[in-house]
Amino acid sequence: MTETSFDATIGIMTDNLIFRLKFRQLLLLRQIDLEPALNRAARSLNLSQPTASKLLQDMETDLEVQLFERHAHGLTPTRAGSVAIRHARQILADLGRLRHDLQAVQQGLTGTVSIGAISAPLHEIVLPILADLAEAQPDISVTLHVDTSHDLMEMMQAGRIDLAIGRPVEGIAADQLIVEELAPERLVIVAGAQNPVLQDPPTSLAQLTGARWIVHTTPSPMRQAIEAAFTMARLPLPLFPVELTSIYATIGLLQRSSLLAVLPRSVFDLFSKAEILRELPVTLPDLLAPYSLMRLRDRPLTPAMAYLSDEIKRRAIGLSDSLIK
Repeated sequence: MTETSFDATIGIMTDNLIFRLKFRQLLLLRQIDLEPALNRAARSLNLSQPTASKLLQDMETDLEVQLFERHAHGLTPTRAGSVAIRHARQILADLGRLRHDLQAVQQGLTGTVSIGAISAPLHEIVLPILADLAEAQPDISVTLHVDTSHDLMEMMQAGRIDLAIGRPVEGIAADQLIVEELAPERLVIVAGAQNPVLQDPPTSLAQLTGARWIVHTTPSPMRQAIEAAFTMARLPLPLFPVELTSIYATIGLLQRSSLLAVLPRSVFDLFSKAEILRELPVTLPDLLAPYSLMRLRDRPLTPAMAYLSDEIKRRAIGLSDSLIK
């Protein structure tokens, strides 16, 4: 078979699948992911269980794979089922965005973009852009999610965000992403302003081996960076850490305890001015890779996405220039 005829065959198969798949089947896949019991998933969609069962069987026939293992307690997705669920969520997210964009056009707007960001670039890049956007491009609607790089990658794969500012993590192949490096993230060790450790501040990691820490959950790049710093210094890792994903929960806990944490300098600077946090005079090695602007390679870049992408890169260039001493 020639490459042209192969592509034509794949195109025909795809077209046939598009015509045979039903919107209710996609909704059912997504609902089973949330409620892995067919009767509950069917009830949530106002379907009878026999109807839901028939939709699922027809879908497996059309896709020529088994999507779920059936057992007494419900349904467990097979590997093929997990892939199908991911694509169903993506398609439904795209349809939801289409509806939102069409409503925006009717209201005189031109597009919507959903952005995800880690905390470090939030105040130096993302929020200034959104503030300017309200005046410069009021026809663009933006949704912002602030989370860890790992969670942002999951949201991107599920079609919930278009652009992410963070770091690539395990679980998503590099060839699926377009990654454009933005700026470095400098880390500092901090304590609450009332922490007793500040009475005689330590000057090395070795003096902090007995301290308790707040750390990001695994596999956060920031968690990996602090653990690598201890390993490079040939010191034991912090014992019994408190694991959090929220920067602001971390700051609140630092104020109320003798715990220590590592924060991006950009975040620390905001709270040091209010004398909420203090920096310890312990230098960390530069082990954290720069954060990047990321998007899925197979997701078309809309004009609104392109505009925001350009603004993010432009501001990051200015930020990087200001960091050069």
